Amino acid sequence: MSLAATATAGLSCCAAPEQQSKGTAASATPASSGPPPSRGTHLVMLGTQGGPIPGARAATSTALVVDGAIYLIDAGSGLPVRFSESGLDFAQVRAMFITHMHSDHYIDAFNFFSLNWTNWKFPDQQVAVHGPGRADLSGPEHSSSPGLPEKPHAPLVVPDAPTPGIEEFFDLSIRANAYDINERLRSTRRHGDVPMDLTGRTGDALMKAHAIKVPQHANVVEHTPQMQPIAVYEDDRVRVTATLVDHPPVFPAFAFRFDTDDASVVFSGDTTPNDNLSALAHGADVLVNEVMDIEAATARFKGSALYATMANQFATAHTPSRDWTPPGGGARKPGVGRVAHECGAKALVLNHVYPGDGSVPDRDFKRAAERNFSRPVVVSRDLMTISLASLV
Repeated sequence: MSLAATATAGLSCCAAPEQQSKGTAASATPASSGPPPSRGTHLVMLGTQGGPIPGARAATSTALVVDGAIYLIDAGSGLPVRFSESGLDFAQVRAMFITHMHSDHYIDAFNFFSLNWTNWKFPDQQVAVHGPGRADLSGPEHSSSPGLPEKPHAPLVVPDAPTPGIEEFFDLSIRANAYDINERLRSTRRHGDVPMDLTGRTGDALMKAHAIKVPQHANVVEHTPQMQPIAVYEDDRVRVTATLVDHPPVFPAFAFRFDTDDASVVFSGDTTPNDNLSALAHGADVLVNEVMDIEAATARFKGSALYATMANQFATAHTPSRDWTPPGGGARKPGVGRVAHECGAKALVLNHVYPGDGSVPDRDFKRAAERNFSRPVVVSRDLMTISLASLV
C-alpha cells in the first residue's frame, strides 16, 4: 500500500465536558459521546493514568482507529470498561501491542478478550497480540537471575519461569481460567453445534500472541543498544515497527510506530529519553509520549518505606514534564517537549500522566511541554478522541 511518511499536523479533541481540561487544545471540537468516524485516523485515549496504583483514570491503554480498524496499544487495568464506554466495536479490533511487562500495561490483556468473547466476529476475526518475549532467555548468562537485575536477599518467584513474556502470559491466563472457559464452551459459547474456542485448541483462536525478537546482544544489562527499527506487523491499513527503549530495569521495553496513509504516530511506552526513541519518532506526525512531574511524583512517597526506591525509579526510568536535573547533581534530562522538538514531531500527545489525580493540573503539564515545543500539545484524558486530520 502507499504509506505517507508525513501528514497534517493538526489535532482536534473530543471529550465529555467534565473531562475536557484546561490543558486541552483551545480549538477543541464539541464533545463527542460516540466512536470516531469510520474514515480517517483517530486516537481514542482509553486509559491515561501512569502507574499501577488505582485512581480516577484508568491505566494506560490507547486505541488507534484507522478507517474503522482498531489497533490497541497497551492493556492496563480498566481497558474492558473504557473500551465499552468509548462505543468502539470489538469486531473491528485487529491487533494489540504491549510495550512492556509492567502490570499497568498488560494486566487486562487477557481479560479484554475473555470479557468480549460474546462480541467475537466468529470465525473470521483473529487478533494478533505483539509484545515482549521472555526476558530470562536473553541472559546475561552469568546472571543468577537472568532477565532481572542482581539484587541480594531478593526471592526469585517461580524460578523455572521467572520472567514470562506475552506468549506465556496468555498461555498461563488460559490455564488459570480453564474452568470458566470449559464450562462456557459446553453451554453459551457455541455457534450452532460448533464451540467458539477462543483458545485456538480446536480451531483459529480469537487472539494469537507473538513475542517480538530483539537484537541478540540486548539484555537487562545492555537493554537499549543502538538498533534499526524492528518490523512487527502490517496489513492494508498500517505498518508497525518497534524499537527498544530505556525503562530500567525492565527488559524488553518497546516503543511502537504506526505508519498509515494519513499519518505516522509513535507511542513511546514508558521510557527515559533515549536515542532509539528519537530515531523511531524522527519526523513523526504525532508523538504519544509518557509524562511525569518527577518532583510531585517523588513527594507522594515522602515518609514511606518506598521513598528511596520510588525516587530512583522516577528519576531514571521516565520522561520528565520539563528539563530536569537530579537534586544531587548529574546529567540534565530533557523534558518531553524537548524530546518532541528534537525528533521533529508535528504534534505531541501527553499520556501515561503521573501524577494523574489532578494534583498537578493538566495545564501545568501542557505549559511545561510548550517551553521547548511550539507545536500542538494535548494532555490526554480518559475517553478523549483525537482526530489527526484536523487543525488545532
